[in-house]
Amino acid sequence: MKGVVIDLVMVVVAMLVLVKPGQATVTCQQVASSVAPCVPYLTSGTGSPPTVCCNGVSGLKQLASTTKDRRAACQCLKDAADHYQNIKEDVAAGLPTACKVQINVPISRSVNCNDVQ
Repeated sequence: MKGVVIDLVMVVVAMLVLVKPGQATVTCQQVASSVAPCVPYLTSGTGSPPTVCCNGVSGLKQLASTTKDRRAACQCLKDAADHYQNIKEDVAAGLPTACKVQINVPISRSVNCNDVQ
C-alpha cells in the first residue's frame, strides 16, 4: 500500500502543470498530501477511513477556501483518480461524509470541476 500512496503522490505532482500560477493557491501536491492516507480505504472500500485520512480531508477543506481553490482541488482529485482504476467511486464520493467533514469539493471522476462553487 505504501507504494500506491507514493505512486499517487508522484502522479499528482506530475500534474502540477495543470494549475497555472495565479489561478489558485492550492496545489496538486497539497491535495495529494491531504488525501494520500485515504488511498487504502478508497481502494478497499471496507471499514471506516482512518483518522489520518479524515484529518487530511479536513485539511483539504481548509486549503480549498475559495472557488478557484475548490475547482483546482477538484481537478487534482479527478486527475489523480483517473490513474487509479481500483478506487471505488461510491467510497470516494462518500469520503467527506464518512469523515464527518463538509467540503465543497466533490470527489468523483465524472464531476465537471468548472461547476464547483
